Amino acid sequence: MNKRNWLVLLLIGAFAITTFNSCKKEEETNEDTGETEWSRSKVFIGDPRSGAASFTIDDVAYLVGGFLKTNEVLDDAYSFNGDSWSSRADFAGAPRHSAVGFSINGKGYVGLGYGGEDNALSALNDFYRYDPASNEWTRIADFPGEARWGAVAFSLGDYAYVGLGTRSTDKTYSDFYRYNPSSDSWSQVETPFSYKKGDAFAFVIGDKAYVGGGFSNNNLPEDFYSFDGETWNAEEDLNTDSYDARRYRSVAFTIGNYGYVVSGRSSSGVVSTVWKYDPSNKSWSDGSESLGSAREKAVGFSLNGVGYITTGVSGTSYLDDTWEFRPVR
Repeated sequence: MNKRNWLVLLLIGAFAITTFNSCKKEEETNEDTGETEWSRSKVFIGDPRSGAASFTIDDVAYLVGGFLKTNEVLDDAYSFNGDSWSSRADFAGAPRHSAVGFSINGKGYVGLGYGGEDNALSALNDFYRYDPASNEWTRIADFPGEARWGAVAFSLGDYAYVGLGTRSTDKTYSDFYRYNPSSDSWSQVETPFSYKKGDAFAFVIGDKAYVGGGFSNNNLPEDFYSFDGETWNAEEDLNTDSYDARRYRSVAFTIGNYGYVVSGRSSSGVVSTVWKYDPSNKSWSDGSESLGSAREKAVGFSLNGVGYITTGVSGTSYLDDTWEFRPVR
């Protein structure tokens, strides 16, 4: 064999070895060898769905409504205590999806969303209160802002706060309203936001709520705010030189002194990653184990120090599995 052929063989061999080592290195880099944090929980007993609303009362979670693969909009309701799912009284309002839920003083509340009766679907602004003792729904004062879906809601003390969202014209919102259950009344809260956004996330740690994520004009906003019931404060952006925690249609819950944002959609599509927020040093980290099944428009909550995610949609697949998250990293 002449020198030229030997040279060709040597180059091919070197290329093969380099490629193999490169692939091996990438596989080793991407392999998650940390402790397991996600495990399968009790499967949801209702139909697979996306866009359900939820709230928690005394370490029991409630899931309401949603959207089926058959394009049916739902008004059913369920409860979950960490061990089992149970059917509850159907929601008293029109069937809907992409609504919001919150709880105050032992009562749950669900409102807004997209739905209606007899396929006459539209954005909604009505709200209803749920009493777990009587298993009954009662209509309360309507939300005073424009009808919408994809909003966020949370409770601080004796009040609830509802805001942001979107509607079919692609209009998004930057407004917030405070609900007072003792007077069944709403009042507007001033906001300093530089974006209007829909499908954002919110969680509460201690006496502060944190709001971020969402979409706005086909962009993913980077701003992130804390709110103590009176004042909004800008926190470190979600997109920095070190990380990009921007998400929409994700779930969020609180465990201990940390907030967690799970799965949802990023600029690259539907993702399975978990972002952890530490308010003590105002930092985000993604060292938690990723969810085994990426999804968006799911429901998330925490019960007794355990985080949960259930239902949602991944591509064309509508989901009814439930996963529990126990942070150990």
